[in-house]
Amino acid sequence: MKTKFKETIEKCDALDRRLNELLKERQSLERKCSQLSNKVSKLATELKEEQEMNKCLRANQVLLQNKLKDEEKLLKETCEQKDLQIAEVQEQLRDVMFYLEAQQKINHLPAEARQEIQEGQINIAMASAAGSSAGGGGKPSSRKGRAKRGK
Repeated sequence: MKTKFKETIEKCDALDRRLNELLKERQSLERKCSQLSNKVSKLATELKEEQEMNKCLRANQVLLQNKLKDEEKLLKETCEQKDLQIAEVQEQLRDVMFYLEAQQKINHLPAEARQEIQEGQINIAMASAAGSSAGGGGKPSSRKGRAKRGK
């Protein structure tokens, strides 16, 4: 009986040690579970934040793409207007250059020719008999035209 009692006490001691080990292991596992739970909730919060940020970035991207399209359209219209203005200015420059060249040529003419131009009379001299028959009677033709610009 003593041996049975001793065995029972040893079994009881062994079970107490085993219980203590299991309790320690349980506490350790509960701590790990709690840590993992905190980690999961933290990651879930970060995921929600990332999803919200992603949503905002996509909306912002759409807005920026629309703005870019509008700016490109405005740029195209502005370029077309600029091209039209350049063409108009080139035409005006060509007219001014023509006027200046004509004025320079007129200034190099003899005084009598300039006077005729200012008065609007141009006399064509007969070069030959063939030219006089086409001229209509050999009479010098006179033509009154526009007065010289700028004077």
